[in-house]
Amino acid sequence: MSFKNGAPQSAGKRLFAVFSFVCGVFFFSCGLDEVISVAEPTKTNNDPNYSGVDFSKWYCSFVTEERGNSDTKGFSGTDIYYKIYNSSSALESQRSSILSVNTTSNGTASTTKMIETYSYQPLGLSSGSPESPFIPDDGKNRSVVFRAKTYSGNENYAGDNMEQFRACVIIDGQVLSSGDGVPLVPFRNGSTKSFDFFDDNGDDSDSDVKPAEGDSDFYYSSSSSADDTYYVQFFAVGVAFDEATLSNTYSLVLDLGSVPIIKGS
Repeated sequence: MSFKNGAPQSAGKRLFAVFSFVCGVFFFSCGLDEVISVAEPTKTNNDPNYSGVDFSKWYCSFVTEERGNSDTKGFSGTDIYYKIYNSSSALESQRSSILSVNTTSNGTASTTKMIETYSYQPLGLSSGSPESPFIPDDGKNRSVVFRAKTYSGNENYAGDNMEQFRACVIIDGQVLSSGDGVPLVPFRNGSTKSFDFFDDNGDDSDSDVKPAEGDSDFYYSSSSSADDTYYVQFFAVGVAFDEATLSNTYSLVLDLGSVPIIKGS
């Protein structure tokens, strides 16, 4: 029997081709990293800007995207990042740089630039033990409102719309409080320093200190924009833990706006 032009040779070629294809698919798939795509949170009804003069608008608000991440592998919740500036032009420049790559085609480039290039820090809490991420996944979308600093003279305000007057964190309408009922307020990363840089609340606390050159959460410029004035920019991001890389991966960033911290206000 001749195998040069006969059926046995043809069948052998087909078998070899199938075998090669299966092996190729197997080895290719083994080396293929799974891409985790995280949906970003969404903005709600307030968009603060450091240049605004209406103090009642100096708060941030957004809605988490937890339902949209229900099938996202490793999704852990939503984090809030911030950076303090004494130069409004530096804030504008870095904010624009982050948002310039905040597109789906760029993947996590905006978060990488925010965290690694510009050293934005995770928001802390006055409790000293904030969650990580700041808002852990609960399986449902939730509204989040927070104000970094109380407007001077409103330290005991307890009425409606607390975020318009007093430092607070409100999730789905509930003021975040400690076990003894004391409202928790946003603190700088590490939860030892407040955003009341000038001790306007008058409690003479060690936590009420101005940012210093060299602080990881502070961009210092030798040419400040105004005396006794700082500016804080905030972003929110969805977070998932990637078991393949043993590191977090992120959604696009959500610009939460910026607020001024002004002595006496």
